[in-house]
Amino acid sequence: MLLWFVILYLMVSVGIGLFAATRVHNAKDFAVAGRRLPLPVVTATVFATWFGAEAVFGVSATFVKDGLGGVVADPLRLLRCA
Repeated sequence: MLLWFVILYLMVSVGIGLFAATRVHNAKDFAVAGRRLPLPVVTATVFATWFGAEAVFGVSATFVKDGLGGVVADPLRLLRCA
């Protein structure tokens, strides 16, 4: 059962990618999404990019500095700094 959900998810993801590929004509269009995205989507995208970068760079630095206990508390530390 799980295998079929994974296969379905993969097929849907590839389908969305193929559909989106037909709407992108050049690199500028890809970078700014044709300037047609609403503000909540842009905000979510910027937040996801920032949070992903923090996860890669910030958590590894926290691990070196504070050990495993610091990594567990890192999301809470992130909220306190905001």
